[in-house]
Amino acid sequence: MPKSQQDFELAVETSGRIGSIALGKDGILLQESEFSGVMKHSVELFDVMTALLEQANARPAQVGTVYITAGPGSFTGIRIAVTFAKMMGYALNSRIVAVDTLDAMTANADDFSRQAGTMPRRIAPILDAKQNRFFTALYEHRDGEWVKIHPSALLYPEELLALINKDNIPTALLGEGLVYYADKFKNPLTTLLEPSFWTANARGVYTVGLKMAEKHLYSDINTLIPTYIRKPDAIEKRGL
Repeated sequence: MPKSQQDFELAVETSGRIGSIALGKDGILLQESEFSGVMKHSVELFDVMTALLEQANARPAQVGTVYITAGPGSFTGIRIAVTFAKMMGYALNSRIVAVDTLDAMTANADDFSRQAGTMPRRIAPILDAKQNRFFTALYEHRDGEWVKIHPSALLYPEELLALINKDNIPTALLGEGLVYYADKFKNPLTTLLEPSFWTANARGVYTVGLKMAEKHLYSDINTLIPTYIRKPDAIEKRGL
């Protein structure tokens, strides 16, 4: 199908416990749908995609761009997203934009701001990486945009808190890593966004992915791989 007719965009979020897909057209988000339960990514991805396309009277061949979270996150989840994107690329010639999961979560802070009427100056998305380590980064809100001031990294709680304390700037926290471990990040400078803003979602992937596409930051389908900030548990235990 000619690119001029591939005017739909799909955003896929499978890096966390609850997956979701969003559909847009010509840069306008049309709808979003969550999977029915925890870790239903491989079971429901195609059915949810099909349902969204049918509601928009569209076909898979009309999807010109696929936005995914390529990591960090669940090893299984981000592999599913990358595999799905490659399939769409090879079969339908869809372009691929690989979004950093933590970047996608900055859109949650924008949603919070619209609801609460106040914008945090700094935020830190937090995802559980096991063994008392967490995927995280630091962002500052500047001129209407979130600027990453510390790259996505694998840190212990005290390391993140040291970064926050160093600049002495209040920082709002969000992310599924807080579900069981929020107490580890207690600090006079930290506050928690409401839990409804903790989960990465396809809407955020779409928002960030669209900006990347506007800058032509597309992934090479032949070299695209998940972003693994740490090794799988089995490999780490073996010291490889």
